Amino acid sequence: MAEIVAGLWAAEEVVSTGIYAGVAGHVVTKPTMPLKATFTQIGATSDDASKSSLIRSHHTLTILAHRAYIFGGQTSQGKLATSNMHSIALPSSSTDTPEYRVLPPIAAEADGPIPAPRTMHAACALNNHVVIYGGVDETGNPLDEGATVLWLYDTEKLSWGTLEPASHLERAPPPRSQARLLAHKDGNLILLGGRDAKAKGGADRTDAWHFDFFTKTWNQLPHVPGTSITSAAVAGDTLYVISGSDTLSSEIHRLEIKLYAEEPPTWETISFPTNPLAPGPRPRSNGGLIPVTTGYGRNYLLYFFGDRQDATDKEGGLLQWSDLWTFQLPSSDVEVKATTTKVAEAIKPAKIKDAIRSKFGAETGNLTWAEVEVQPPGDLQEHEGKVHPGPRSSFGYDVTSDGQSVVMWGGSDAKGEPEGDGWIIRLS
Repeated sequence: MAEIVAGLWAAEEVVSTGIYAGVAGHVVTKPTMPLKATFTQIGATSDDASKSSLIRSHHTLTILAHRAYIFGGQTSQGKLATSNMHSIALPSSSTDTPEYRVLPPIAAEADGPIPAPRTMHAACALNNHVVIYGGVDETGNPLDEGATVLWLYDTEKLSWGTLEPASHLERAPPPRSQARLLAHKDGNLILLGGRDAKAKGGADRTDAWHFDFFTKTWNQLPHVPGTSITSAAVAGDTLYVISGSDTLSSEIHRLEIKLYAEEPPTWETISFPTNPLAPGPRPRSNGGLIPVTTGYGRNYLLYFFGDRQDATDKEGGLLQWSDLWTFQLPSSDVEVKATTTKVAEAIKPAKIKDAIRSKFGAETGNLTWAEVEVQPPGDLQEHEGKVHPGPRSSFGYDVTSDGQSVVMWGGSDAKGEPEGDGWIIRLS
């Protein structure tokens, strides 16, 4: 609280005394949205003859230590991909060609278990592990793995293990596919949504769960409002879920994760328009939703691509969206250090900028949508190949460690066919 008060005092000093008035005016007039995005292709494959091909959809991509780990999914032949883990080193300034490895499934212990092939599963990072949950088998039925609901891939030892509940097994979430598995702080996990154990025509689930890594127990959170979950993400201690109710509007629900508070947490719902007459993303499924930042405490949810849900949106034969949207989140708390002696240094964080905007009666952009402006690559004249993945859904994706770029791979194209290319989306 003291840090926030100090930051707001700095904002008051800027506004009331006229110190650095030019900087304050720039803060007010410079909008926080729309963001700009550039696409860079990092790889592509045309080999679709084997189950190990990276031409696939309904898989997962998880980033750990500057590497992207791709697992599962289904190939262009409609078959399940193998249980191999595919590791791609993200390109850096020192290399243009990313290192690629295929890692066969090896158990951490002799005769130990390894995960079966699957698609429509969920994944996220946990310490130095990739965590895999759920999914369906070759018949389309959700995998029932009993209490062993979480698979851990050790990215240092390159082996598989499991993470089982230590107690209250009756409280473990039931089997499902198409769930969302999200990393929370301190190595904890959040699981929500998906489809139940009925083959192919299973009902949508709206339950939410929290896995405590230290006690190794599941605790149920309040059910998500509404009847379906199209996307979900965690930013800080807040869980965000998007659901669609009709063709004219959708809702974004948010829940403060407070497991041991005296009063149980409750969901807050914000409705937003999804019609052509008002700014807002059209309804979609199997797209991406992930927290990103442009630095200095400015935070967003990036909502991009996905299947078109409304029949009127599919006119012309396009099955997916190719647009990107940001939902501006509350700015991070101010971090004013004892060594901060200049107001010019203090007003850098977004929290202080928003305080200045409020003082001038300007909009902060908080909790609003804006469409991202896609920029051509800087070397367009010398560029070869595609400059944008095009309409896409059911791809694997994750955010880089700095929070300013998103990596995606594969997915279904405008014709519903699997793709085998990778992209980095850089935001500014």
